[in-house]
Amino acid sequence: MRGFRRFLPCFLALNGACSLAVSAADMEDHAEFRLARRALNDGLPAVAATKATRLLAQEGWSSTERLTLAALAVESWVRARNGTKALELLSSEQVPNKPFWEAQAKMLAGDVEGARLALEQRLQEGEATSQERLLLAQAWLAAGLNDQARELLVTLRNTATPDIGRRARLMLDELDLNSGSYQPAVSDLKELTTGGDPAAGLLRARGLMEMSDLTSAEALLRELLSSTSGGERMHHAASVLLAEVMLRQGRQVECVETIVQFLDNTLESQIWTEAFDLLAKALDSDLQPIVLPDACLRWISEGNGVQKQALLPPASTGVFRGHALLLAARWMLHQNRRVEALGLLEALIQMHRDHPQEAEAMRLALETYGSLKADTRVTALADQWRKTYSAGQSAMVDFVTGSTAFDRGEYTQSIRLFETAANVAATLAERRAALYNAAVAALRAGEWMLYQGLLGQLEIVSSGTQSSLQTGDTAADLELDQALDQAARGQDSAVQSLRAFITKHTGHPRLAQAHLALAEVLLVQVPTDFAAIEASLASAAAAPDLTDKQKQQISLTRLWMLDKQGQLKAVTETGAEYLKAWPESSQAASVRMKVADAFYRMENFASARTEFELVAQEHASSPFADTALYFAGMAAISMMSDEGREAAINFWQEVAERGGPLSIPARQQQALAKRRAGEETEALKLLDSLLTEKNLPEDMKRSLTCERAEILMLLGKTDPSQLEKAVSSLRDLLRESDLTYLWSARAGYTLAAVLQASNRTTEALEACYDVVQASGFTGPSSPPEFRWYYRAGFFGIDLLETQKEWEAAARLAEKLALSTGDRAAEAKELATRIRLEHFLWDAKP
Repeated sequence: MRGFRRFLPCFLALNGACSLAVSAADMEDHAEFRLARRALNDGLPAVAATKATRLLAQEGWSSTERLTLAALAVESWVRARNGTKALELLSSEQVPNKPFWEAQAKMLAGDVEGARLALEQRLQEGEATSQERLLLAQAWLAAGLNDQARELLVTLRNTATPDIGRRARLMLDELDLNSGSYQPAVSDLKELTTGGDPAAGLLRARGLMEMSDLTSAEALLRELLSSTSGGERMHHAASVLLAEVMLRQGRQVECVETIVQFLDNTLESQIWTEAFDLLAKALDSDLQPIVLPDACLRWISEGNGVQKQALLPPASTGVFRGHALLLAARWMLHQNRRVEALGLLEALIQMHRDHPQEAEAMRLALETYGSLKADTRVTALADQWRKTYSAGQSAMVDFVTGSTAFDRGEYTQSIRLFETAANVAATLAERRAALYNAAVAALRAGEWMLYQGLLGQLEIVSSGTQSSLQTGDTAADLELDQALDQAARGQDSAVQSLRAFITKHTGHPRLAQAHLALAEVLLVQVPTDFAAIEASLASAAAAPDLTDKQKQQISLTRLWMLDKQGQLKAVTETGAEYLKAWPESSQAASVRMKVADAFYRMENFASARTEFELVAQEHASSPFADTALYFAGMAAISMMSDEGREAAINFWQEVAERGGPLSIPARQQQALAKRRAGEETEALKLLDSLLTEKNLPEDMKRSLTCERAEILMLLGKTDPSQLEKAVSSLRDLLRESDLTYLWSARAGYTLAAVLQASNRTTEALEACYDVVQASGFTGPSSPPEFRWYYRAGFFGIDLLETQKEWEAAARLAEKLALSTGDRAAEAKELATRIRLEHFLWDAKP
């Protein structure tokens, strides 16, 4: 387990050895001073700083007393992470070790570079204390200057006070472990471990494990676990690390027993994720078959042992039970007990809504039902997925259900699913992908009229009808027709059949058709062999007596290949050549859409707008017209000009008046545009009008509700009554019984923002907790969910820090750090900083 590297500071922790050492003997009779000192010791540094600063403002202090008060105030402001306040005091008051505290305060105020430069100057002048040099080493490490930091740490290790020297040694040892130099780190950590440092012991155990000295690692971990020092978190980490050591030793059964014991005896733990992952790894190991532990079955029904005994079971019990369900289901799937696994997956899906692993459970269930040919349940789960995760997150369902339906021959059902996805797609790329799947399903179903209609929009994706050339060679024609049918059905054998035809019939009149079909089949394969596609297109282009339609088809296929390669500039050039050569082509609209899309993706919004407008003007009756107008508006507003915004609003107004599938999204975009222009009242009117629409999709309605609340919050700056309207609508949304995690998270975060704007901080914090707690320990499971999860989580941390509730803030940050999203590392760093600055480490020196 490499995640247990959190005992060493990346920013200097403040403790007794680093505190401002001024005797306070003469001040102890002052009640307010005693309260300030007590507040600091109780973890309320802002309270201590406020009291000490207020005392400083009073008259009559002696110089020694003033020095004592200033020392306490500066230290307290620094511990409260208010560098600005600390710098204000430091500019007017004398304190011991002033340069060190100024550097600390500058870092807290965001002037890390200034702090580093000041410390470097102190070092060059030979004036830097050991505390300042240690802080400088940490600043260098944060900047990635590892060699400079190492050199300075070596000096500190050899010359500084025992406390600073020990800190420097630990930092050096961790540097060695991270760089793979295990032996030097392990050797040095041995001495520190002998001195009774739990952090050093855990680091050393990790190093021993990486060196494959598993026996020594195990002994050290058992010693740590038998110690009463180090804190709960260190003991949890040691327990899981010990289990991993056992697994590496091939002691699979003991590993399972150890991790089960850990999980069954922790009311709550911030490393449950690692523990469940390790248990799953051990159960799936091929060392020997292991029966699912009985405890896991108990966890499914009632949580673990200590949760069951608690007077009021913690909220985490439900999440723990969900993890146990998924663990058991995975084990049964590994045992090929698919029906039993499905029962557990269904239980997780139905009983633990919004569980962090809900999406994974649904994915496993879809795949397993598909393998069992249970198409009805596959379709039902697919529908549930769409309702839960919205169309933008249903790509996996599209392909799983599509593949299953194809295998079962239920093509009509596939068409319906894919067309639904296309109708609610939020971007041109999503719509194109969904329409492509619908076209393939229509081809398989024999729905030729429908296929041709879809083909008009997707000629680039699955382009072309085969040539009608006949040769009189019935056997050869039949062979090619069979290969083309395989290609149309998406069968893997199509490539082999087409290549066999090309090799066998080198002079066949329909050879160009075969080369072109091969290029099209290769284009949809993953991974894509672009060199082979280009070779096939070149062979097709070199064939004699090509029809004009075949020439068009070659150009179209090359255009789609360039798009798939991401060669956007080449797409625009090739598309322009096509339009110049065949301006009256039936595919002119789709080609111009492709060119417009490429310009849009290149962020050449002016050219994209022009191309989209041309599609709408020249092909007003085509299926692309509405989409072209919609994205002409998107391109126009992206030009960041008043003219572009007004043009976009007009484009969307035209789309809205047409009354097509994009009419409501267009009106929504109008509202957003007016909001960006500062026309909140007009934007609110548009949203209110949209919300009165009948048969409004639920996801659209929820999105509009959140956007409306945001606008009300803006209006609330001058009219506080608007804030209560926003709160009321969001609470109504959150009370919906079928609300998915995505929408509860977005609405919850928005509610927190509105409440904070209303100065209702406690309620705002509650809304943030509701969002984070609902996601469990491993976090959400899709990018949109992560977005609102992190927004709410970091907002909650901000509120807690504002209220000076450091322990709660650190725990919330560590919870976010256990997630799997792109801000987990940021959360971990934040938790580390909070704990370092506020003495919240479980393992204290």
